Amino acid sequence: MSDNLIGMATRSTNTRRSESVTEHPAARRSDTATRPLDRRVRRTRELLRSALLGLMQEKSYEAITIADILDRADVGRSTFYAHFRDKDDLMLSGYDDIRAALAAERADPAADLLQPVLAVFGHVAAHRDVARQATRFDGTLPAAITGELRELTEALLREHLRQHAGPDVDPLAVEAATQFLTGALVSLLVWWTSHDLPYSAAELDRTYRRLATQGIRRYLRTV
Repeated sequence: MSDNLIGMATRSTNTRRSESVTEHPAARRSDTATRPLDRRVRRTRELLRSALLGLMQEKSYEAITIADILDRADVGRSTFYAHFRDKDDLMLSGYDDIRAALAAERADPAADLLQPVLAVFGHVAAHRDVARQATRFDGTLPAAITGELRELTEALLREHLRQHAGPDVDPLAVEAATQFLTGALVSLLVWWTSHDLPYSAAELDRTYRRLATQGIRRYLRTV
């Protein structure tokens, strides 16, 4: 595969990401997500988050406006924007712990193929109540959340696959495998977290790896 084609694919991917706010919501996160919070700030943020989650049990996430949230939380517009940039920023604030945990994970070249997936399921399981609360009345998760999960898992899987593929494997082949595995993983995570399913993180990890490992291993050997 020529360097020109790889560069074209990279530029195309970057363009799509810059045009879509739901694909990479983390780029739009407010600065307050990384600052220590005092008790009063925490109360205000929790009040706004509870208002949003309550409204999501009554109507679609897309139909909820900032005004709806303000009315339910009984706070002013200036207070809202002192803490969050928009509705997606408010929703994703509940995922800060998961983001921090997965960002700390690093691919281990000595680990089994797809070993990082267990860490993903484990961290999400530890905060599964956040996803349950965010589940909409129709049993789905907002696109902002699925975009957040995709971004977190995609980076980890890409690094892991690059280390396992070796230097002779076409970079576009590694990227194709990354996109395939990420899509399947996110779909499984959304299904698991938005429904009250009796699976542990270890059980779901075994299911995912049984479905994906053999095909990906053969693919990386033959491209």
